[in-house]
Parts: sequence; structure tokens; C-alpha cells
Amino acid sequence: MQSVPTILYLGFSDTPVQRLKFAGVKRYAATRGWEVVNVSKTESGPERIPAFLARHRPVGCVIDCRGNKSRLGPALFGRVPAVWLDAPEDAKTGTAVNPSVSVDEAAVARTALRELSANFPKSFAAVEFQFEPYQRLQKWSHKRARAFRAFASTTGRPCEVFKSRASESPDDRAGRLQDWLSRLPRPCGVFAVNDGTAVQVRDACRAAGLHIPRDIAVVGVDNDVSLCEAAAPTLSSIQIDFERAGYAAAKMIGGRKAMENHPILISPLLVVRRRSTGGRGRREPRILEAVEMIRREACDGLTAVQLAERFAGTRRLFDLRFREAMGHSVLDEILHVRLERAFTLLAETDTAIGAIYALCGFRSDRALDSLFRARFGMSLREWRKRNRRK
Repeated sequence: MQSVPTILYLGFSDTPVQRLKFAGVKRYAATRGWEVVNVSKTESGPERIPAFLARHRPVGCVIDCRGNKSRLGPALFGRVPAVWLDAPEDAKTGTAVNPSVSVDEAAVARTALRELSANFPKSFAAVEFQFEPYQRLQKWSHKRARAFRAFASTTGRPCEVFKSRASESPDDRAGRLQDWLSRLPRPCGVFAVNDGTAVQVRDACRAAGLHIPRDIAVVGVDNDVSLCEAAAPTLSSIQIDFERAGYAAAKMIGGRKAMENHPILISPLLVVRRRSTGGRGRREPRILEAVEMIRREACDGLTAVQLAERFAGTRRLFDLRFREAMGHSVLDEILHVRLERAFTLLAETDTAIGAIYALCGFRSDRALDSLFRARFGMSLREWRKRNRRK
């Protein structure tokens, strides 16, 4: 009996981000009739790779390097096709192992700046992540912070970067972060390079008596709901399409792209806007709550009428307050969120054109097509041809 072709997924740890990547690998594998074998981070040391390869004889391997201290280089896999997720850079050459799928750190930084700029800050700041045992693997953190500082410099406003110190204790870091935040020109937009770092910024602001988002607006990365929703104020976060990263890695194994020497870059999916940001509506709790509802439910079909019914008062009064706070109407915000989702599906996925309208909350494909043509002067199909990220 012929065995089922297998992909090895090496370096898995049960975090929200890696569950999404793994789901993406499985989604592509299902299209080829392949099985995916999950090898945990603790089991995927270099000394064990030859035995795994001999036992499973895989059609390919996906190596997830996020938080993995072991170096799993190409030599370990011989002729077996291998693709690296979030591959660290080589210390000598400064280049990442290829072929690989990585997050577009510059795009993340640009997205953070756009979100924080809505609060009209006097200054910007970035807070890096650094945990000493994994310092070698944290170049992504430095890249995000450096890119953010470069983009912020174009606004003419100052931008500082907070860096951890070698062997610094958590208490020492927290105290230094608190003092640093207290000295920033306010209001300030702070980019935390991931959600765990955003939690540290929030805690330091609380200890320093700084109000979020009036004094300090904060946005993180990854949209780890367990962290972002855990305490007041809830944290805005940039959601990256990690599921697509896993899908793209597996697809490289299944096609000729497996031998390419440049990485595939994954862009942010959207900003999940919560109370730590909120644009010009940051002083209006009801408007912040409404924007959060729109971000979560617009693509499920939420309408301006349905949203207004959730708040006391007339719809006209609600619309007026929303426009005063945000600078545009409730409908404009809903359409913005839906179009963001449409852009992602067109540029980042193989979703059929005829299925996109329902996934974005529109009642019909004609409604989406009419809006798209009116705003951008082209059809969805034409836009995909021009902007498709291969």
C-alpha cells in the first residue's frame, strides 16, 4: 500500500501565531492530498532531523524559526525541499536562509505609523522586544523599530527608540521604561513591536500615571487576543496574515518556487483597533466602542443603522457625533474596513472574484463592483492583475 506524501512542520509551539501558520500549511497540503506531521520545538533539534527524514521520507519540510534557538540550516535537509518561516539572518553574511517566507517589517512599521498618526501626536516612539536567551533571533524587532523611526522622521516629529539592555532584569526594564515614557513629548504615539511589548508599555504607563490613549497611544503587533483583550484599556494591534505565510511556505514546496533565492514577504492584514488608539475619536468612549464594533463586524454585514441602534439617542445624533470625532461618516468607516478586506483577498489570496463580496460584508457582487469602479476606476479583476503579490 502506497503511503501518503508527508510534509514535516518543524519547530511548532502552541501559540496563536504558530497555530495560524500551521493551519496555512495544512490548507495547502489538503489541496495536494498530503499529510502534515507536526514536530514540536523541543523535538526538532539538529541531532534529530536525520531520523525524522529517514522515518517519514517527506516531500518537503517547513521550518518555523520563530522563538527556536536551534539553527536548522540547509545542510541538514540534503535534497529534501525545505522552506524557512521567519528565518534568522546569518551572522556572517547578514542574509536569511532561503527559500523563506517572512513578515514585511517595513510594511508593519508603515501601518503602525498610519494608525498612530490619527491621534495627532507631538512625537512618536518605538519599543523593542528583547529577551536575552533569544537575543540572536530578535533582529525582526530591531528592523521594525528602525523602519518605524525612519518613516516617522518624514513627518517632522521626533521619534525615540527604547532598547533593552543585556542581562537586564524584568523589574529594571519596567522601571526604566516607565521613566522613559514619562519624558516623551505628549501626546505620543508608541509602536510596540509585538503585543507582549505593548502590554509592558501599558503597565508602565499605568505605573507612571499616564493616560492611554490621551497621553500615550499604543499599537502592538500579532493581535494576540488573550493579551490585547485582557485588561483595560484594550490594545490595538496589527494583525499579520500568518495563515497565508504557512500556506505560501507549503506552496513553495509544491512548486518551482522552492528553489528561488528571495523571500516571500507577508504584509499586515489589518489593524484591529481597540481603546489604546482610536484616531480623533479617542476622547469619546462611545465612538471608540463603535469603531471597534465596525472593525470586528463590518465584514459580517454590519450596517450603519444596526450600529446606531446599539447606542442611546437618535441615529442622526449618533451619526453627527461620529462624524465630529472621526472626520467621516459611519458608512465611510464601514466601507473602509470592507475595502481593506477586499484588497487583502485580491492581493494575497486565490479567492475567486465572485466570492469576495460575501466575505467583505456586501450584499451582492454588483454592489462591491460598482463601489470599486467608482472609487478606483477599474474592476476587481483589473486591480488584482496590477497588485497581486506573487
